[in-house]
Amino acid sequence: MCPHSHSSAVSGPHDRAGEVSPSGGAGRRWSWVHRLNLKPTALKPVTYSVMHLIVAVSVAYALTRDWRIALGVGIIEPMVQTVAYVFHEKAWAAGTRKRAV
Repeated sequence: MCPHSHSSAVSGPHDRAGEVSPSGGAGRRWSWVHRLNLKPTALKPVTYSVMHLIVAVSVAYALTRDWRIALGVGIIEPMVQTVAYVFHEKAWAAGTRKRAV
């Protein structure tokens, strides 16, 4: 038994609800990921977005020393970046199709 696991009526690679943990290993739990019903690969863009927001707000605050401006920049910049990314992907795909012909 894993030293960090808790004794329960359910044994083996299951969590408290009786569902198999993502790794299938006994005693290993992804509690909040499991409760949200997200796979770790689906969680990656969410955590990246949160990190991006924190970095954008931090940089804007370091430059302006005004939390209101920093928060505005931190919220608006990732949205603009997301739209720009869509156009970048379309341009990249168009360039790839031209080279394939």
